[in-house]
Amino acid sequence: MIAYPPRVADIDPSDNERRASRLAAAGAVGASVAHELRNALAVAESALFLAQRDLDDRPRLVRHLDQVGAEIRKAHHVIGSVLGLARGEPVRREPAPVRRLIDTARHAVVLPSNVAFEVAIEPAELTVLCDPILVERVFSNLYLNAVEALEGQPQAAIVTRAWLGDARTYLEVEDNGPGLDPGIVDRVFEPLATSKAQGTGLGCALSRAILEAHGGEITATTGRRGGVAFRMWLPNG
Repeated sequence: MIAYPPRVADIDPSDNERRASRLAAAGAVGASVAHELRNALAVAESALFLAQRDLDDRPRLVRHLDQVGAEIRKAHHVIGSVLGLARGEPVRREPAPVRRLIDTARHAVVLPSNVAFEVAIEPAELTVLCDPILVERVFSNLYLNAVEALEGQPQAAIVTRAWLGDARTYLEVEDNGPGLDPGIVDRVFEPLATSKAQGTGLGCALSRAILEAHGGEITATTGRRGGVAFRMWLPNG
């Protein structure tokens, strides 16, 4: 029996929307992790150079080679997370200290001297079940957005808060910049929606895809300091 393709009228529009969303998420993830893969390759290349220099010093040689191996494993994890998210596969989850997620994301972004960076976590040892590589991407994207919004502003600040609820862990990234652009306020999480001349509009779309893949949510609103506040939650357990 010949299997004919479904007629256009038989295709569920929601299926097309889900496919489009996954493709947009794949593009967003790819754009956001490209720099991290380059960094991993640069670190591995540097470690190999040092390993060649220290061939006669076995302890140092082993440390350099261990670093190469760690960077290769990290690159594999990044690629696996990208492909899994694009395919709509369940995300890998492990207990991750929120402080470590924030610190790793913070150091992936160049923070100008005019920007103060504040963190408040309650309790201090708060952990979340997540794919650390992907959730780090959420924080680094939000920090990059904030840095761009705060360009040239004196006494600029980025504040990250995290606290434990009964069934959810709440996360918030807020800046004291000019706030949401009225032109995209209703489309801030749509792929390619941006008010920046050099922006891609993929960072917020990626963040939403990651949070939703974890069963959580992200919203954008005006913060207590007049800037943008991105508020998120992840389920506990």
